[in-house]
Amino acid sequence: MNKRCLIIFLVLPFLFSCAIFSKKSVSRRQEIKSYPKEGTTQIGIASWYGIEEHGLPTATGERFSKDAFTAAHKSLPMGTIVRVTNLENGRDVIVKVNDRGPFVEGRMIDLSYAAAKSIAMIRKGTANVKVEIISAPGRSSDFFEPKYIVQVGSFRDKNKALNLKSDLLLRLNNEVRVEKIDIEGEKYYRVRIGRFSRREDAEKTSHSLKKFGYRGKVILE
Repeated sequence: MNKRCLIIFLVLPFLFSCAIFSKKSVSRRQEIKSYPKEGTTQIGIASWYGIEEHGLPTATGERFSKDAFTAAHKSLPMGTIVRVTNLENGRDVIVKVNDRGPFVEGRMIDLSYAAAKSIAMIRKGTANVKVEIISAPGRSSDFFEPKYIVQVGSFRDKNKALNLKSDLLLRLNNEVRVEKIDIEGEKYYRVRIGRFSRREDAEKTSHSLKKFGYRGKVILE
């Protein structure tokens, strides 16, 4: 009788540890499945924060910087990279989710001061935005590295944008693309060149456009 009790006593910890491991494994699998897919979009109201919070810890534990391109979101996993487009002016910025919020009803995302400034929403305080998921946590991506682009034009007529793209492709040895954006129900087609790691390279390309009669504006993504 004592021998049987001893065997049960020795086996129980092993079974208990297996149950914990199985629970953790299932939980981990569920967490991975809950990661958002690239390309998923949300439309809502963005606000910004950062003056009083500068230097305080975020939900991830890292120090918040008003000059970093980050954001707070209520549900997206920490580390998610998103593109936020201000639908009122067409400007966009890429940020990393590293905090929770905003804790105001009706608002979807809180941008850092630097991110909000880059899409011209500081003065108004809020903006109607589109949030597009670029990269889920744990996946390699260089989208959050600062990149510069050269915008040559923005048209409501798609054919004008395509004609400009064709002309630029003949003259430049760079990637030229047309990006469509909806601003308050109106469609605009932006002609953009490249994605440069250094501002100097973007400025050089912008300067080279002058000899062809075009003006390029360097933009930080």
